[in-house]
Amino acid sequence: MWLTSVIIICLLMMGMLFSLSRSGIPGVATTACGAAVTCVAVALTAAPPLLAGGLPVPVRLLGGVLLGVDMALYFVAVRQFFGLGVPKAALAVLLLLYALALAAFWYVSTDFSMRTAIVSTMRGLMAGLIAVTVLRHRPAGQAAYPYVFTVAMAGALALMHAWRAVVYFLRLDGIGALWQSSTVNTIYLSIGLVTLPGIMLGMILMIHDRMLEQRVSKAVADSRGRQDPRRP
Repeated sequence: MWLTSVIIICLLMMGMLFSLSRSGIPGVATTACGAAVTCVAVALTAAPPLLAGGLPVPVRLLGGVLLGVDMALYFVAVRQFFGLGVPKAALAVLLLLYALALAAFWYVSTDFSMRTAIVSTMRGLMAGLIAVTVLRHRPAGQAAYPYVFTVAMAGALALMHAWRAVVYFLRLDGIGALWQSSTVNTIYLSIGLVTLPGIMLGMILMIHDRMLEQRVSKAVADSRGRQDPRRP
């Protein structure tokens, strides 16, 4: 049920983001692509208990890898939004190491706890970087709410994943699959249901703030142009 809710919410966010990509604001299309990747990743994660025999290991591995790729895309989108450079080489190396680590705990030693800890470490790191980037580069003199909201959602997601990574690195939760019930899993699913779509919503709010700023700047420029007697 949780995973289905996330997919539906992400699809709605993805539709809004792709429509906003026509604005030409940097980072919007990348965020929309991240939302699409999230939908696929969550679908692959949710599918095994619904299918007889589950999914083949390579497909399940792909789902885990995509759970890191989507957060990397959100980080790239935020960097683009603020006109910052994207550390492409560093991200590529990080994603490669992440994929290899997941593969090792599928093929070398099948270990759900370690895979979960690795996924949470990657997602928590990216969420933390998103929060720090927005906090450091929030434009002064503009409405704070869109940026504070994004920082709050990304920060909460980062803290939750950091806690979850520690729990599974130390093997403090005995479940062997995401869809099994435990207190840790319930807390994770509850917070994730709010914070993951919250990052996308935060990006949408920042985009609208940027669009409003552009409209005000254009109106001021037009007004000055009409008052300039030298213009025909």
